[in-house]
Amino acid sequence: MKTTTKNLLTIAFLSIVCLTSCKKETIHKSNTELLTQKTWKFETHGLDENNNGIIEESETDMQPCEADDEFTFNANGTGLYTNGTLICNSGDPSTIDFNWLFANNETELAIFASPEKINKLDDNTLETYYEDLNSQGQTVKYIRRFKHY
Repeated sequence: MKTTTKNLLTIAFLSIVCLTSCKKETIHKSNTELLTQKTWKFETHGLDENNNGIIEESETDMQPCEADDEFTFNANGTGLYTNGTLICNSGDPSTIDFNWLFANNETELAIFASPEKINKLDDNTLETYYEDLNSQGQTVKYIRRFKHY
């Protein structure tokens, strides 16, 4: 009886060790790692007139020529904006160097101008917004959403 109990305890212990060692580890990436790991492209941007957090077709002000533009963020706080093959204005430079930084405990991201609040930053999506007033004087969000492609 003692041998059976000992064997059962050994099997249970080994099972627990095996299960915990096989467990997939979650690697937490910093905001800088998430931002700099790949090049970003616009998915959409516009004024969220109805404040639902989504840019509907009627709210977007993204032009087709912006869909292939790329934003590359470097870990040292520099970046490169690259026009895609569709050019919005013929006089625009094909690339623009920029500086970026996180502000307010990495809850805001500044690119080209004032910091925008970060709504989402993960392996696939970067979404920022700033607040503005609509034509009725109500506070609404101007949302920019980027994706990796």
